[in-house]
Amino acid sequence: MCILLLAACNGCGGGKREHITGESPVNPMVQKLDEAPDHAALATLNSFDKDSMYVTLVKSGAKFSFAYEEAMANGSFHGSMKKGDRYSVLATGKDRIIRIAINTSELKGRWIYEETQHKGFDFNEGGGMSSINSQDICFREWKLLNGRMYVYYVDMQQVAEDRHQYLVEEANITTLNEHELVMQFMGERYLCKRPSKKPVMFHGQ
Repeated sequence: MCILLLAACNGCGGGKREHITGESPVNPMVQKLDEAPDHAALATLNSFDKDSMYVTLVKSGAKFSFAYEEAMANGSFHGSMKKGDRYSVLATGKDRIIRIAINTSELKGRWIYEETQHKGFDFNEGGGMSSINSQDICFREWKLLNGRMYVYYVDMQQVAEDRHQYLVEEANITTLNEHELVMQFMGERYLCKRPSKKPVMFHGQ
């Protein structure tokens, strides 16, 4: 587990674009991303074989197949192949060869990167993001755009005109599966695990 500057203040985040007293107007980079078109498709995996995945698009209900072998080989397919999971898929045109895919079902939920102090974050449904055990930065949102992931946050230590800055940075996923998430964010490498499940101890044991 790596110890990082990030994480966020208790009770901060968890919803999209929640207002914080004294927060500055939206950063131009945030506005630019908000307005950018997303050419990736959100799809539910129905089945797969050795080189193709067969999906239903969430938005239209249309059924498509995508070739994933090349993406797997070059490390741009992030996550496991599981029926029923949802994926953000960026593919070429007529050939439908996947350039980047992210298993959003595996991404969502709680991740811990500093176990002794229980520091971590939650990727919530709908794009909200929550933080665990830090007073420096409040994670606010996560967004997948054209195969890339962006994290929106408020740096509680940076002050502009006596107001907190609402900022966004790209987060590069290098490993993702059911139990592990590795990503680069703001020059730091996060080695994240799911929270450990401690056994329940009954009285007298």
